[in-house]
Parts: sequence; C-alpha cells; structure tokens
Amino acid sequence: MTVLRSPVLARFLGVVLGVIFIYASVDKIAHPAEFARIVYRYQMVGPNQQMGPTAANVLAVTLPWIEIVTGLLLVCGVWRREASLMVVAMTLSFMVAVSSALYRGIDLENCGCFTVTGSGRSLGIKLLIGDLVIVAAALVVALARQDSPPAVAAEPDDRPA
Repeated sequence: MTVLRSPVLARFLGVVLGVIFIYASVDKIAHPAEFARIVYRYQMVGPNQQMGPTAANVLAVTLPWIEIVTGLLLVCGVWRREASLMVVAMTLSFMVAVSSALYRGIDLENCGCFTVTGSGRSLGIKLLIGDLVIVAAALVVALARQDSPPAVAAEPDDRPA
C-alpha cells in the first residue's frame, strides 16, 4: 500500500495521464464541429426546443480545452492532486455517457476519445475497462503523498556563543 502512495509513482502516472489527455484534446480542438456531432450522438446533451444544439456545441468547444489544461498541469506537476481529480470527474462522466448509450442501444462507431475525424474506438466493455484503469491511476495520483518543498538551508549564525 505504501508504493501506491509514493510521490515517484504519482509523478510518473501524472505524466502518463497528462500526455493521454493532451493527446485526446488535440483532434477535438482542431475539429470542434465533428466533435460536437459525436457529443450529440450520445443523446445526453443536444438540441431541444429552448436551446437548440447549444449544449452539445458548448461541451464540444470547452471540454477539449479543459482536457488540455488538465493534461498540462499533470505533466508539469502543478496542482497534481486537483488535476487528477478533474481526470476522475471527466472520466466518470464519460463512463456514464458510454453506459447510458450502451443501455439505450445507441451504436456509435467512434467514441470521440482520441480522434473525431477518422474511425475511432466503438463503445463497449473494453472502453469502460480502459476508463476504469484511467480512474484508478488518477486516484493513485490524487491520494499519493505530496512532495515536501525543498528545505532551505539556514543562514549560519556568526554570533559568538
């Protein structure tokens, strides 16, 4: 159990998760309209009588930027605990969307995880298991002992004893 709270393991997993989230955001940022179409296909947010497609569009434009900022924080080791908890929240939200789509029989040929323009991963149990691994890794980062700030050497005392 001590290994799981290791700051070294937390740094390593933080960098790995950060790279994953940065990579996942790039295609979404480059192609927001395609990502909005994928978001809408989950049928969780999207056009309604009052808002039209606004909810799916707002999510499609903002989520990739949240992913890239979270990834950068993890790679840089800044606010590591908070960023890893964002990873947990985003991944659990995605798992709810995937589970809901599977339950309702929605067939998506592209989950929208890493690519929105080509063929991506389809929804299924393998996708959910991969997401559980991401959640577990992010929890290890969040629950790890935080590194102590480096000790500052005290100025020598020149006063006679």
